[in-house]
Amino acid sequence: MFQRRCLRSAQITRLLPQQIKQMRLYGIARTNKPEVKRFVKFAITGAIGLVVDYALLNVLAHGFHVHEPVAVGVAFICAATNNYVWNRLWVYPESRNVKKRKQMPVFLTVNAVGLLINELVLWLVYAPFSLLVRSEVIGLNLTKAVAAAIVMIWNYTVNRFVTFRNVRWARAQPTIPH
Repeated sequence: MFQRRCLRSAQITRLLPQQIKQMRLYGIARTNKPEVKRFVKFAITGAIGLVVDYALLNVLAHGFHVHEPVAVGVAFICAATNNYVWNRLWVYPESRNVKKRKQMPVFLTVNAVGLLINELVLWLVYAPFSLLVRSEVIGLNLTKAVAAAIVMIWNYTVNRFVTFRNVRWARAQPTIPH
């Protein structure tokens, strides 16, 4: 099984151009494969949270005509709670030895700053995007996409080093050449 995994990894690596293999980030990713896998899980969790966020935002803003900043806030908080549950269960299962009453407030505080970033992006970009595309619905969703990208980088970085700091940084096991 281990050899099959190494072989599959070697086959994928063979397809990459030499310029990519020489990049420093590529070397860091190869020596930190478990952390790259954790980041992918975090991104999947975030994508699910984003679906929750978008769905609630659109239902509240366009279905119930809730003022956009309020709709953004409510949707974001629901998505952040969803993300906490999945991060604790799936992305960082080793963190479950930390009590929720200590960990969840830190996670939600990090996400509250993310909410502020989200609201700032909404305030700065929503009107220009809506005018540019001539649609408030599309403008709101484009704005949300920009905010989501910025907030994901913030959330991953701070949650990895603050909220889930007790989880050991995993490194790839060195492979023995045959």
